[in-house]
Amino acid sequence: MRVLLAPGAMYPEPRGVPLVAPDLGLGALAVAESIAAGWAHERPADALTLLPLPDGGPGTVQAIARERITSRTSLHAAGPLGQTREVELVRLTPAGPAWGGAGAGTGATWLLDAARLLALPADRELAAREARSGTTTGLGRALAAALGATAPGDTLVVTLGATAVHDGGVGALDGLGGLGTARALVAGRELVLALADDTPLGGVSGAGQVLTAVTTLSGEQAQELNRRACAAASRIVTQAAAPRSGALPVAGVGTVGARVVSASSRGTGAGGGAALVLRSLGARALPGPRAMSQLLGLAGAASDQDLVVTAVGEAYDVVADSVTAVVGEVAGKAALPTVLVAGRLAVPRGELAEAGVVSAYSLEAPGAVRNETWNAGGAPALRERLTAVGARLARTWSR
Repeated sequence: MRVLLAPGAMYPEPRGVPLVAPDLGLGALAVAESIAAGWAHERPADALTLLPLPDGGPGTVQAIARERITSRTSLHAAGPLGQTREVELVRLTPAGPAWGGAGAGTGATWLLDAARLLALPADRELAAREARSGTTTGLGRALAAALGATAPGDTLVVTLGATAVHDGGVGALDGLGGLGTARALVAGRELVLALADDTPLGGVSGAGQVLTAVTTLSGEQAQELNRRACAAASRIVTQAAAPRSGALPVAGVGTVGARVVSASSRGTGAGGGAALVLRSLGARALPGPRAMSQLLGLAGAASDQDLVVTAVGEAYDVVADSVTAVVGEVAGKAALPTVLVAGRLAVPRGELAEAGVVSAYSLEAPGAVRNETWNAGGAPALRERLTAVGARLARTWSR
């Protein structure tokens, strides 16, 4: 039997936002390897293809197979509070169709794991400090270095996720050297944002509202920070849309292609508002799972399989463009059944079926209370549970 293992990362979401840390869960590659170990033990003759599908969050590069990476560079940049952090820039071999940008994207494809630089801390007080005083300047500098390594016609995919930093992307633009320098760095290149967070920067359910859930800030404090961030980002968007000397006028403030980008646009809250600033510079934003699906060639990998298995940390519904939805959609087009493994599962069967998921398995015992977490014992215990589930899947599905 031919089985494609295309899981996402598995991390807890105590306040609706994934907390990515080594002691809290597993990245997509470790999830795939653990399930594969259990399956192979039960059915060693089955052919298993591992294609971990990260969502654009921290550690995305670690999920990519080594044979897909032709070069790897470690970049050092400042984190939100000035601490030095390391992010990876990798050049990838082609997989799947080209990105299709206008006048760009015909050369090499690169991936910058920028989400790691601004990762949301599990400590809510530290997260509050990053919200009050943090900056995205380090992100801008890392991005400038990555763009400097590319050539005209290349594509640079940049991961961005949820973060406590809330400077509206002002620091990112400063780190890029200002508007003029940033435009020159991006010129002739296809810049694609793989967003693990689709929250808008502004609005009643935007990134400001999320701050009250992931930090110790009060509602009033979060609202004031968000007001400042939206104002700062909107000024940059307006400046970026203003006609340059000698250029023809452009209709619509903040226009990117045929669409107007603003603080209420989906995904603009990623990277503390840096996603909005980068979109105003011409970057194209895609939901992280969809971007990674295309980048890693999920459709091609599924074309000659008998079954697809995916996984997520916590599933309360099937959000459009989530790992579950993307894998189910790709498998459905290939007329393949999809099986879901989740740490915590609270999705009705009907909703799963609509997403192409024919069966689902939870690591959590039925009726478990909140303090009986599916990731108890940390990464080693979680690996054991996933290996056991892999064995169970093999006994159930292998033929």
